[in-house]
Amino acid sequence: MYEQELKELGLTDNEIKVYLILLENGILNPTKIAEKAGMHRSYIYDILERLLDRGIINTLLVDNKKHYQPVDPKVLRETFELKLRKLDVILPNLFGLFQSTKEETRVELHRGKRVYKTLIKYLIVNLKAKDIVYTLGINEKVLEGIEPIYIKQYFNIIKEKQVQEKIIIAKGNKKIKQKELIYKELDHKYLDETMIVIHQSKVFIFVLGNPYHLIILDSQAVANTYKKQFELMWDFAE
Repeated sequence: MYEQELKELGLTDNEIKVYLILLENGILNPTKIAEKAGMHRSYIYDILERLLDRGIINTLLVDNKKHYQPVDPKVLRETFELKLRKLDVILPNLFGLFQSTKEETRVELHRGKRVYKTLIKYLIVNLKAKDIVYTLGINEKVLEGIEPIYIKQYFNIIKEKQVQEKIIIAKGNKKIKQKELIYKELDHKYLDETMIVIHQSKVFIFVLGNPYHLIILDSQAVANTYKKQFELMWDFAE
């Protein structure tokens, strides 16, 4: 239902389970919560304490016995907005530390079926008005594995910021109808089991397999080289 989204906000699987039970049922005592969650009551107390610390549930007395109830779900948003405001205060100092240790070329390696989230989250945060994103060899398998919420969020951002994405795909592959996306096609023999995305100084290289691997290169010189190669292929593509 909403488990994945709540997990991305930092809640554990059991915290999500208990929180949703309270949202659906309202005021409950620990015994009832334990029954509905299928967990031991002593464990339920630990979970409830963590949810209390997060500020998304509260307590009340019913017949002099402690019960629990959810607060307005809007508090979730307010809690994370507060965290973001605190982060904004220290972000310049953190960025200064990051830049001071940054090498000329920074390399990261990620693995797993959901590595595409790393790319989408990066783009959502870093895209600027009228930017251009270059994508080579996007694969239908990857598109099918992406939850619609992320696709929608990305499309909203590129529409709002008038970002253009130039995409080279294998002939016959799936195209998404979105005016900000500009497609050209190449024969399959020129594209293999990798997908490359270039934006600003970063190059994202997806290696398809089990699991997926994502290599991130952060270097303006490297990104410029990949852009030149992309433009050569773009001129050649149809």
